[in-house]
Amino acid sequence: MRTGQKLVLQALEKEQKRLTLKAQKAAQLSEDFINAPSIMMEARRKAADILNTGGYEKNINKFEELASQEKTAINLMKKDANKVFDAENKAKSDLDEFSYELSFLSMRYNRGGV
Repeated sequence: MRTGQKLVLQALEKEQKRLTLKAQKAAQLSEDFINAPSIMMEARRKAADILNTGGYEKNINKFEELASQEKTAINLMKKDANKVFDAENKAKSDLDEFSYELSFLSMRYNRGGV
């Protein structure tokens, strides 16, 4: 394999890593979007338990943490579901297509073809 071909493959592998990270982030956002209602309900349940036990003053940090979790979950639920899932599918599709082309090019370079 020529030096130019090695450099091309290295650059393409770097791009593949970037696309992989992008696909992972999109998948995590989709997962968080799906779990947002459960997270919100759990945060509210725990906050209600703290209030019912009368331990608000002692657990102010925990209460603020639960409020932050609830706010994050609410913001996730405001997102458009179609956009969230379409972004995940597009990122996965882009990665799959890129990986296919990279493997094809790598195989071709390793066989000595251009």
